[in-house]
Amino acid sequence: MANKFLIDIKRVESTLLAVQRDFENINSVLEMRREYMRDEIVTNMVAGYEYVNTILIKEINLLERNGLHHLLELNNIVLCGTGLKRRKDYIQHVRATSDRFYEQKAFSISDLRSWAEKRKNDSPWKLAAGAYILQVSLPQLFAEGNHRTGALLMSSLLVRCGEPPFVLSVDNAKGYFDPSSLAKSTPKNLLGRYYKLPKIKKRFAKFLEEHARHEFLRPRSRRSINSE
Repeated sequence: MANKFLIDIKRVESTLLAVQRDFENINSVLEMRREYMRDEIVTNMVAGYEYVNTILIKEINLLERNGLHHLLELNNIVLCGTGLKRRKDYIQHVRATSDRFYEQKAFSISDLRSWAEKRKNDSPWKLAAGAYILQVSLPQLFAEGNHRTGALLMSSLLVRCGEPPFVLSVDNAKGYFDPSSLAKSTPKNLLGRYYKLPKIKKRFAKFLEEHARHEFLRPRSRRSINSE
């Protein structure tokens, strides 16, 4: 069944800019302070949501085989943007990221795919939360940009199921950053996988559902369907 919705990019950009303007206040209440939300971060995240729309139009699941290089590209976008010159400047980083993504022994994309395959019947919120928490916990899937890439991965999974994307906002920032920091410091060892991480995932899934904002969705037009 074709995706019925796409992400409202203008509303996403407006919301992220509001977070940027209020970031000092947000940082002051977090359990662990975050780096300042530079203009480059906002620009690259908006480009990432635009790329997610392209993926949605093409009916691609980022956690299936034909979607993997698109997930890798989302990480490149949040870190390097879409400009060719910057990509060339960071070519060694891009190659190292690809090697880690596919070949990291402790946790690679194949592990995340195997996890997702077993949870096809989960609710969209549980699937998105679980994929995100697995990606950002230790060892992380990417060397850098896991939280931002994870937000885009969650958004793709949610919108495919007809639910709103996850977009960082002033209202949800603490509820997003604090469990993200906790997950980032939690290893995927026996204690983490079977005790700590499931608790974080459960709470995070509830957070995603409670903070869902349908205004971030726009109907998928016939024109976008015909452009595939």
